[in-house]
Amino acid sequence: MLEKNLQKYFNFSDFRAGQKEVVEAILGGHDVVALMPTGGGKSLCFQLPPLLDNKLAIVVSPLIALMKDQVDGLVARGIPAAFINSSLTSEEIEERISDVQQGKINLLYIAPERFASYEFIKIFENLEVFLFAVDEAHCVSQWGHDFRPDYLKIKEQIGKLKRRPIIAAFTATATPEVKDDIIEKLELKNPKVFVRGFDRPNLKFFAQADLKPRKRILEVLRMAKAIGGTGIVYTLTRKNTEEIAKYLRANGISSAAYHAGMKSEKREAIQNDFMENKFKVIVATIAFGMGVDKSDIRFVIHCGMPGSLEGYYQEAGRAGRDGAEAYCVLLHSKQDVSTHKYFLRLVKESMLEQGKDGREINSVLGVKYDRLDKMVGYVLGSGCRRQYILDYFGDPEREKHRDNCQGCDICLGWNKSGNLESANDNFAGDGIEKKPERESATVDETVSLYKKNYTVEQIAKIRNLGISTIFGHLTRWYLSGGELEIEKFVSPEEERQILSAIAKAENYQKLKSIKDNLPETISYEKIRLVIAKIQRINLS
Repeated sequence: MLEKNLQKYFNFSDFRAGQKEVVEAILGGHDVVALMPTGGGKSLCFQLPPLLDNKLAIVVSPLIALMKDQVDGLVARGIPAAFINSSLTSEEIEERISDVQQGKINLLYIAPERFASYEFIKIFENLEVFLFAVDEAHCVSQWGHDFRPDYLKIKEQIGKLKRRPIIAAFTATATPEVKDDIIEKLELKNPKVFVRGFDRPNLKFFAQADLKPRKRILEVLRMAKAIGGTGIVYTLTRKNTEEIAKYLRANGISSAAYHAGMKSEKREAIQNDFMENKFKVIVATIAFGMGVDKSDIRFVIHCGMPGSLEGYYQEAGRAGRDGAEAYCVLLHSKQDVSTHKYFLRLVKESMLEQGKDGREINSVLGVKYDRLDKMVGYVLGSGCRRQYILDYFGDPEREKHRDNCQGCDICLGWNKSGNLESANDNFAGDGIEKKPERESATVDETVSLYKKNYTVEQIAKIRNLGISTIFGHLTRWYLSGGELEIEKFVSPEEERQILSAIAKAENYQKLKSIKDNLPETISYEKIRLVIAKIQRINLS
């Protein structure tokens, strides 16, 4: 029964590991704490239950960008969803509240800051809420890596509802201390706790320790050239993002820097361009990623060790969310630990300025230093990387990999040679873009939606992919014999202009020479479709 509804609403035939049991617990009326990694599919766990009986779920999320992406994806599927946050006008907020009151919305996303509005609280108190889902629930805990005071108001606001809803807390990063804090701060009643999905077989884990700065940046360049598709390079400082992005561009890799020091308009433009594959690599601090839902990222390289395994796995987990093969590479140098200890000294100074007592300061710093030690253990350890991660998060799947995970540098034998180039053919260093193993499956998912008459724009929102990527999938399907109606995307006049530009081009495989002879309104996607049509005619 659940699988039929999964297919009906989300076009998936099977649940991912851990999803079904969380959905069943919610439908059974239980409070829930679900620890599922980035890319593990936790959103579906709170999106599906309210749809089955046409009820209302409130979803608290701190990320405006993520809210919009998730709501756009749901609406594209025909699911009644909306969000309310500071990006809306008062008129837009009133309209959405009216829709909720009239029962037209099943999923309402709100930012925790909404609970500072008296007008919103009065309306909220009178809602019949079936499920109250708290996303990024670690934000409620001072032990979490991203504590937000606004989250502490959630418990109070839930208590004002006419009837207590089911409460479900979701996070991708939670140690035992954070999990216990979530249960206490949200006053969950005998919650069912699930730790699932941290084993993502499509992700390959690699690490190198004690690299000198020059060697490290050369490794970034080599891997960016060797691995096909787009990727993220994380660094520890804003200065590093600018330097590495500049170096990559100088060596033929289209890239852009991203950090909190940029104006919000510039950051948004860079993020949108990355989503549309307008450049290959985004080089960023941890300011990038939260709320970014691009499912076809093929690699995440950390050019600098994060301060905790929670932070590392959340960032690395942004790779391969489409299920296709992807790479998570950590490049460490000896100065990384010193950098984090400097950050921790700043934390201590800040807590002293806030008047915190010594016992509390020592307790908080003790947790942070312990996490740093565990992160160092991951980099310097001689055992399976995947096993280390699964043991750390307590995932039941950890017992499966006691012998060989077949997906990390240790288990693949790289540690014996000391060079990533020998770890896997995907790091051959020859500049050839390797295709991920599951590419045909991700194309099939796009084609399935196309056959159900979803538009390219709807498919992009549903699949969290750029429109150019969707066109790429459809073009490959068409070349393999699929019945794609080219005329739906390219008018006869546009096709004539493209054919004329191709005839003038010295090399039609270099699309820029064709594009330069065409109006701005004719996109690269349209050019590729016409070229595919020519190729298919030649093959027949």
